[in-house]
Amino acid sequence: MKKMLMSVVAALVTGGVFAAQPDVAPPYQPTDSELASIRGKLDEFQKAYKALPIGRAITTMEAMTKKAFPVDVSLLPDVEVYGKAAEWMLRYSKEEFWTAADVKNTLDTLALGLARIKQIAEGKPSWPAAKGCIVRGFRSRIDGSVQPYGLKIPDSYDPKKPIRLDVILHGFGPTMNEANFIAARDTGKPATAGQEYIRLEVFGRLNNGYRWCGETDVLEAMESVKARYAIDPERIVLRGFSMGGAGAWGMGLHYPDLWVAFEAGGSGAGGSRNDYKSDAPSSASAAVGRIYGTVGWMLNAANVPTVGYCGEEDGPIGALHTSREQLASEGYKFTQSGLNWVTSDIRCVFLVGAKTEHKWSPESQAESNKFIDEACVKGRQPPPHIRFVSYSLRYNRCFDITVDAVETGYARTEVDALTSADKKQRTIKTKNVTRLILTYPVAGQSITLDGQMFPFGPMQQPRAAAPAARPAFGVRRAAAPLPPPAPPQILFEKKGGKWATSYVTDAQLLADPTLRKRPGLQGPINDFLMDSFVCVRPTGTPQHPLANDYAKAAVDRFAKSFSKWLRGDIRIKNDTEITKEDIASSHLVVFGDAGSNRLITQIADKLPIHWDKTSLRVGKKNFDANEHVPTFICPNPYNPRRYMVVNSGDNLLGTRELRKTVALNWQQLADYDVLKLAKETSGEIKGTSVASGLFDENWKATEK
Repeated sequence: MKKMLMSVVAALVTGGVFAAQPDVAPPYQPTDSELASIRGKLDEFQKAYKALPIGRAITTMEAMTKKAFPVDVSLLPDVEVYGKAAEWMLRYSKEEFWTAADVKNTLDTLALGLARIKQIAEGKPSWPAAKGCIVRGFRSRIDGSVQPYGLKIPDSYDPKKPIRLDVILHGFGPTMNEANFIAARDTGKPATAGQEYIRLEVFGRLNNGYRWCGETDVLEAMESVKARYAIDPERIVLRGFSMGGAGAWGMGLHYPDLWVAFEAGGSGAGGSRNDYKSDAPSSASAAVGRIYGTVGWMLNAANVPTVGYCGEEDGPIGALHTSREQLASEGYKFTQSGLNWVTSDIRCVFLVGAKTEHKWSPESQAESNKFIDEACVKGRQPPPHIRFVSYSLRYNRCFDITVDAVETGYARTEVDALTSADKKQRTIKTKNVTRLILTYPVAGQSITLDGQMFPFGPMQQPRAAAPAARPAFGVRRAAAPLPPPAPPQILFEKKGGKWATSYVTDAQLLADPTLRKRPGLQGPINDFLMDSFVCVRPTGTPQHPLANDYAKAAVDRFAKSFSKWLRGDIRIKNDTEITKEDIASSHLVVFGDAGSNRLITQIADKLPIHWDKTSLRVGKKNFDANEHVPTFICPNPYNPRRYMVVNSGDNLLGTRELRKTVALNWQQLADYDVLKLAKETSGEIKGTSVASGLFDENWKATEK
């Protein structure tokens, strides 16, 4: 397990995508008096919050005397983020007060929160209409935690006129915490002069590189802002620098139809071009590396205006050139203009700041701003020639094209769709695709798919209403409260080497009982961190005491690690407490074995790995059941539209490593891993990986 992770880290750091950070100075140790002041202020905050009339009706007398006002519960996360910031500072009081200023930051944060509680209590919340620099929050569907975000709202903002939104991903901040994040952004100062857009600064759960929970937080912060402000959906820009630049490469290329443009600075797309020379990955390690080794996804820059930037003397400059070379290998010609590289083939530019280290040069920033402003004038537009590439069904969409199934997971998957100038003909070529869905807005258009012609006449099919949500399929945009009728969708399914067509609705896709890998249910193990999950602790008598002790310790490690590095508290229940609602709404992360955990007991024969009292079998390979434990992910037999994860958590490494480089937040595991257990003299049970692999597209183990 660790070997797989470290090989990924080595490739990232030596490739210059992520530079290892120097050790930071030891944190400031607040005095007992300072900690007491914070505890006292937090207690005042919590008492004031509990006094709000939340969840109850206002009495007639309260309304007449104006002693209480109805509470808009959608505003509560805007208040709770202040209290949570202080709670986490006290939780890690020996680790996260980096300077004495953090004491003041924490007290100031609580004062701001108390002011908002007072406004709610008086029925006069002012911040929803405020301009300038403010902080707001949202409640994450992943763990129910509140997460902050910063906003810079221009004075010119008019809620009746949709406005551009710029989403900003911060760089690696080894001394960042909620308190200093809020203190730096909740200043009340006016937005920068000339700024004619709303600027959203995402917290992203600190320094995870905007992966897994961090990626979902970016999308949820965007949805929160879109629900509260008049955002133009055709003019959303993604920008980031350093770690934020790497995040912008990842989210820009994974979601190419979400942005009007994206800007990735101080970084190149991750990974090595050698990892993508063959269509199929050579190993499970190489497969999971393809998810975030985004150099292999560079073709998607053909679908969205893209800016890549590095300083001439910056470490990641080589990775930036590698990104351009990969795009050139896809058939796009770049020419050098000074230090920059430009092309007329697609809307893409690579900028280099002369004699500049790890920062923007003023000239390059001005050029990037001009490029993005020009893209925003035109708005988000699907190109007439879409060239889409993917290595995971998690990222399966580009405008009206959805890849719904593939032949081989993690292999290079392509859709090349060229629309004629008169829009009457569309020629599509695919690679590694077995199910393709088109949202079909043009009546009478003829489609040629891999040489087969499908002449469609005017659409006569009824237009089905859009669904409220499709969480199990990884949809990244929240549905509108009253969605308009959805355009018809055509499903192309390859059968016997030939394509067949049918009309489908989202409801039909959800009802499909076929057990297969599908968008949002494709693995690998850490994919469960993208959505709501509940950990399930065993309470019964184990079949394998060593494995059960390891599993119970794993729950505790997961809880501590998640709190520290992903800034939330995981939801943990005993196996006797799981409800139908839990099964319907969340992935289940179960610990134990078929004896100790009743959820495993009842469906053990439906899991892709056979594990009973006497044997552990993965595919055709057997392991000693008393000395080994399986960890894996698969569709939940109780609800196949959610995951079940067995004996695995987030798998983050230790404190020192995570502070030095974000690269160590990378995925460690594939779909399954078998660990050999050994109890050390300290009493700790360690697991060593002896088998790791991927389930096939039907969730079957292929170990031989």
